[in-house]
Amino acid sequence: MGSPRVAVINSDLLQQRILAESLERLGFEVVLNVPAARMTLALIRETQADAWLVTVRDDDEVCGESFDSLLDGEAPVLVGMDDAPDNNCTSFLRWEKKLLTKLRDLTDTPAPAAEVSQVPWAQKQHREILLPAVFADDTRKLPLHIFVLGASLGGPEAVKEFLDVLPEGLPVAFVYAQHIDQRFEQALCQAVGRHSAYQLKNVENAAVLAAGEVLIAPVSTTFDLVGLDRISVGTSPWDGPYGPSIDGVIDVVFNHARQRFGCILFSGMGSDGAESISALPEGTDIWVQAPEGCGNASMPESAIHTGKVTFVGDSYQLALKLVEHLKEKWTENYERKPDHQCG
Repeated sequence: MGSPRVAVINSDLLQQRILAESLERLGFEVVLNVPAARMTLALIRETQADAWLVTVRDDDEVCGESFDSLLDGEAPVLVGMDDAPDNNCTSFLRWEKKLLTKLRDLTDTPAPAAEVSQVPWAQKQHREILLPAVFADDTRKLPLHIFVLGASLGGPEAVKEFLDVLPEGLPVAFVYAQHIDQRFEQALCQAVGRHSAYQLKNVENAAVLAAGEVLIAPVSTTFDLVGLDRISVGTSPWDGPYGPSIDGVIDVVFNHARQRFGCILFSGMGSDGAESISALPEGTDIWVQAPEGCGNASMPESAIHTGKVTFVGDSYQLALKLVEHLKEKWTENYERKPDHQCG
C-alpha cells in the first residue's frame, strides 16, 4: 500500500513549502500544492487525493462552485488547520504532531509500531460519550439550553471536534458565530457538520431553532431570536470589524434564552466575546477551549481574563462537560422531588 495522498490548497508560498516538507517527512505523498485561485472544478476532478488540506483567506479569489464540489467529494477535507509556525519555533513540533494526527484520522492511516513510544498522542483515543438514559425517550423539540459557540482562526477544526463527539439526542441547540469570509458561509455547514449528529443550518427567517440543531450566525447582517426560539433575520450590519460579531451574538442569545443560555469560546484571534461576557451575571455557563490547544489562543485568553469563565478544557472535555451539565439541569428541573416529599 502506498503513502496516503494529500492535496494542499494554500495561497501563502511559505506555508506551501513548510506543508510540503512536513507532509513528506511524516510519510504522506503531496499530489497537489497550489494557491486557492487555482482550485477549479477540472483540477479537483483530476486530482487523486486521499485527503485535502485547505486554507482559504479573506482575500483569496475562490470559485464557490469549486469549493462546494470539493466538500461534496468522497475525499475528506481538512479546513481551518492553523498556519504552520516557523520551523525554528518551539511550537512547530506540536503543530506538526497535530497535523499528523488529523491526517491519520482522515485517511485511516495507523501509526507504525516503531512510533508508538515516540508519539503516544497518535495512539490517544477518546472514549465514546454516551447519551444519558434520562434523554432516551425525550421527544420535545424546544431545547433545554441554547449555547453560543464562538470562534475565529483555528475555530472550525475545534468546533468540529466538539460536535463530532456529542451523542445524538441531547436537548440542546447551538448558535455558531464563526469569523469567516461571507463567500464560505454556506460551505461552513458542510465543512464542520460532515460527521456530526447535529444538523448545521444557515439562517432562514421565521424558522424555529430546535434541539439537535446548530444555527450558523449570519456574517453580514444581524438576527434575533423571538417567541419560542423563532429566528428573525435583521438588515443591519454587525458592530465591529468582523462578522458575525461574537459579542453581538452573545447578547442576542442571552437576552432571549436567559436561564437556558450558555457560551463556549474556541480558538481565535482578538478579544471578540470578552466584552459581552464581562456583562453577564456571575455563575453564567461560560466555558473556553484550553489555550494551549488552540491554533490562536487570544480569544479564549481574553475571556479568561474577564474572570467569568467557569470551565476550561479541550474539545472532548468541553463536550463531556456539556453532556454532564445537561443531565444535571434536567434532573434539577424535571426529576428532583420537592423537599416536602422527602423522608
